Amino acid sequence: MRQTLVSFDQDWNHLTWHFLGDQVMGGQSDGALTHAEEGVGLFHGTVRLDNGGGFASVKADLPKPFDAANYTGIELLARGDGKTYKIGLRNSTDRRSVVYQHTFTPATEDWSRIRLPFSDFIPTWRGKTVADAGPLDTRNLASVSLFVSGRQAGEFKLIMQDWRLFRS
Repeated sequence: MRQTLVSFDQDWNHLTWHFLGDQVMGGQSDGALTHAEEGVGLFHGTVRLDNGGGFASVKADLPKPFDAANYTGIELLARGDGKTYKIGLRNSTDRRSVVYQHTFTPATEDWSRIRLPFSDFIPTWRGKTVADAGPLDTRNLASVSLFVSGRQAGEFKLIMQDWRLFRS
């Protein structure tokens, strides 16, 4: 049986998702993660490039640090809009800490099975790679996030099912 890291079922609100956008740079993008239907989450909003903007994200702190050391990575079913998204993982709940990111671009017509190995998550801070950060500590996952960045202007819509952990 696979372990669920993020669930979009009826008790999905055990995670509180907070919008973090480009307003920190003067931008005007917006976004939210909402419950679309049983077992399905919807990350949606608009990326605007005005005033130096260009990204939208949501972040949720896990109820307690999660030990995923016995797993290889995250797997989810997703359907997108042609844009590239990122899942972020942190070893801290501090939003100013290093975030380990992995990009993916799901199909637009059918559900895509997305597999993101922990070993491929890249340490970043404010969108830039942090060369000396070391690998993600999978024994201590503290927060999760979703991003649409890279100045992909316009409305975005990512539909996802639960994020499950997998082993190779």
